[in-house]
Amino acid sequence: MRQVKTFYSFILLIITCLSCSQDDYSNNNVAEQTTDPFTISGPHLLYNNEITFYKGVNAMQTFGLVDPGLMNEWKVEIVREFVGNLREQPIDSDPIQASDNKWYHSLQTIVNQNRDNNKITIICPFGWVDNEGHQILFTGLNPSSQYFYADYKTKMKEIAEHFKDQPDVWIEVWNEPYHWNNENNYTHNLWLSDMTDMVENLRQVPGFRNIVIVPGNEQGQSEEAILAKGNTLIEDKFNVLFDLHAYEKWLVNTTESQIISRLNNLKENDIPFFIGEIGVKNVGDIMPIQNFLNAVNSEQVSTLAWLWNQNSNYSNALLTNDGLPNSNFNNNYWGLTYKEFLDD
Repeated sequence: MRQVKTFYSFILLIITCLSCSQDDYSNNNVAEQTTDPFTISGPHLLYNNEITFYKGVNAMQTFGLVDPGLMNEWKVEIVREFVGNLREQPIDSDPIQASDNKWYHSLQTIVNQNRDNNKITIICPFGWVDNEGHQILFTGLNPSSQYFYADYKTKMKEIAEHFKDQPDVWIEVWNEPYHWNNENNYTHNLWLSDMTDMVENLRQVPGFRNIVIVPGNEQGQSEEAILAKGNTLIEDKFNVLFDLHAYEKWLVNTTESQIISRLNNLKENDIPFFIGEIGVKNVGDIMPIQNFLNAVNSEQVSTLAWLWNQNSNYSNALLTNDGLPNSNFNNNYWGLTYKEFLDD
């Protein structure tokens, strides 16, 4: 089992690298020029200059911390955290009751528990809540067209500033952007423009060297924008990792060999990527997942399940109300199947 070490021993070493211009780094050479614990080199994710990959889950700990012992029992190594109210999400404070009347725990509190249990944390914005408490989910939207885009950028920079000396915290710029079928004036050039702006927004924070995660198009399921424009995006940037989500466009009517071919096509094009979500249910019927899990396991692609949640009635929940694997015929034995994947 791969282990995530304690990271603060690296902080003094990281500071020595800050005199170097960001223009000196890219995804292709950062590992050779820094002592950052997590780096990207070509298509590879590195930990202490060694190629690695992780298995994990998505969670919603902004609403309340989960039992860390149960996550440890399942051998979860990395957690992608749902941020559904980016505007009011506390970064480092006591829990707050927001305009939507929900209570939110701070990001630092979540990171501390994950870190104490040897887990990487990915912070991902999923939604925006306005002053009246109405939520707008990010999925399917064109980021730069949203009325709150300037405020979004400000809040994301605040998060980057706070976590810039915590390299086990990675920041994703947006959850599942753009229409699932490339409608609503979508183009790959729009993807490149938006993603460049959101990545550079974070890199404007002095000393922020953490990994930045960029989603694909078609609500995160498609690699086409990444293949077409990804290398242009990262050619003058460092520690950028791409995120793909495995639902219908990966799981339905696909064989293990077809999935492996798609994964290898990304690697052969020097694209660093991981699977930020996989689940058995999206908008249609329950989907098969074994071919995909076999493929990412054999190709050592970091993969995170949707969703670490105790809810016996939700097909994608990995856990029952009692904290057991949520595994039955009606959800394709999802909980037990993914638990076995984590244990492999």
